Amino acid sequence: MRKAKLILAAVFIALSLFIITFSLQLPPSKNGVPGPGTWPILISIIMLFSAITVGIKAFNENGETPLDIVGNDQVRVYIAMISLVIYLAGMNFIGFVVSTFVMLYGFITWFGSYKWYFRVISAFVITAVVYCVFQYVLKVPFRFGILF
Repeated sequence: MRKAKLILAAVFIALSLFIITFSLQLPPSKNGVPGPGTWPILISIIMLFSAITVGIKAFNENGETPLDIVGNDQVRVYIAMISLVIYLAGMNFIGFVVSTFVMLYGFITWFGSYKWYFRVISAFVITAVVYCVFQYVLKVPFRFGILF
């Protein structure tokens, strides 16, 4: 597993450096509005530091531990990944607000044990905050999907 972690860290280091290099070629920020390369660069820097951390931890790892691919926790992760792919497709067809609300409500229900009204309020508030930040603060339009 040590070798796999080192290879994975190297792949993500290379990917993040590629994205940073590509994003630096995009137009710069204007009048306080972030340019198109701002967010990919920030996310790639976080990914770079994470990959370096994984690589260092894997390099210092001594024993071989078996890789458990199928188990209760892994199945939950696989279902969450499939749900996010469905959410992404639904967001393009239905719209950001409705798809995000449904996805958040489902994840809060699945991963937590909260009362129904707390789940509804939490999903609504998180969706509204994300929408307002991107729409009004960052000036990123949400013009996709049939609904809102």
